Amino acid sequence: MTPIRTAILALALSLPMGLALARPAETLPQGVVLPKDIKVPSDASVAVYLPSSERKNRFYVATGGFWAEPGKALEQGISGTLQTFFSNGFLAEAGSDKPYGLLIAIHPAIKVEGGTLRQTLSYKVYGAKSELLLEGKQTAIAPFGDLSGGGGFYKSAQKAMQLLVVDVLTKLRPDAIKFPAAGAMKDVAPALLIDHEKAVASGTGFFINAKGQVMTAAHVIHDCVQVDVKRDDKTFASRVTSSSNLLDLAVIDTDTPVTRFLPFRKTYEIILGEAVTNVGFPLQKILASTPNLTRGNVSSRGALAGSVGQFQFSAPIQPGSSGGPVVSDGGELLGITVATLNAAKLVESGALPQNVNFALESRYAAMFLRKNNIAFTEVEPNFKGDIRTGNEAALATVVSLTCYQ
Repeated sequence: MTPIRTAILALALSLPMGLALARPAETLPQGVVLPKDIKVPSDASVAVYLPSSERKNRFYVATGGFWAEPGKALEQGISGTLQTFFSNGFLAEAGSDKPYGLLIAIHPAIKVEGGTLRQTLSYKVYGAKSELLLEGKQTAIAPFGDLSGGGGFYKSAQKAMQLLVVDVLTKLRPDAIKFPAAGAMKDVAPALLIDHEKAVASGTGFFINAKGQVMTAAHVIHDCVQVDVKRDDKTFASRVTSSSNLLDLAVIDTDTPVTRFLPFRKTYEIILGEAVTNVGFPLQKILASTPNLTRGNVSSRGALAGSVGQFQFSAPIQPGSSGGPVVSDGGELLGITVATLNAAKLVESGALPQNVNFALESRYAAMFLRKNNIAFTEVEPNFKGDIRTGNEAALATVVSLTCYQ
């Protein structure tokens, strides 16, 4: 459990959350005023980008038996204030084609301090042509409040957003004539939206053809605005071209030709007990940035009850290994790492699982690639390979992936 959640659960304050917003002048923090010549709500069309990971943030409070949803409270505090001061204000998703005159990219950070929450909103304001007009930070504090209602998360977000809006109104004095709605999120470079200092997730991928296309698990790049593909000390520009949530597969283009990539075993046969190599980049915030190689074997041709197209292997994996290749000693791709058992949950029931991990069979990856007209190579099975062949093939083709929002 994270320190912030531990601190949250230790608090027992109970201030209710009020969602009703009064007139703009009445919502401003004490001592904050707008110049009299600024009329609100402004008719400027204002889009706000808020990372989806922040908006979806929630966790279960076992002591109270409910889900706390700080992300929902954050979103309500920001969107409610936005719409109070801008009649055409709205929250926007990356890639949206809804027009705007101003775009505000917001990245929140929150700290628990005793019985209060300190909310900081870092922001950048762009014009319709993606020109940077304003940037800064606004911070507000609020009593912790009732977790079941969002309490302090809502209040602190609301107050910080009020300060942010006042800054925009006083420094830019926006209206629909000065800032016509001529921009769209789909035309905004991802680098302008993301917080490159704060990765949302990380994982592993591998080259599948000479074009430099990378295969990984779809959940690794879910909701990413930008994915950095890194091999050794080189970072590749990338874009997601194909994905399937059903198969948990995705392909990323790097537009950089490569000489090494993993071939598929032509027969797609998986032999029970055969040795395998798994390479990944687990625990990227803790371990070194070099690839992590583990050895094991195919322990079952099946996986969890009800799953289709997966097999079980014993090479140890950690968070961040998802999307990595499971490679035979002949240097052929057998599968793509997609999941592991939740050991902590099973320990609670008295079981202690060891190296129970799952990969999607390469035959399903091949079907996915054919459907999306993506090139890959099939080779005759090499049953005379050894540990060095498998290890070298995996290490030569693996890449680390980092997701940003």
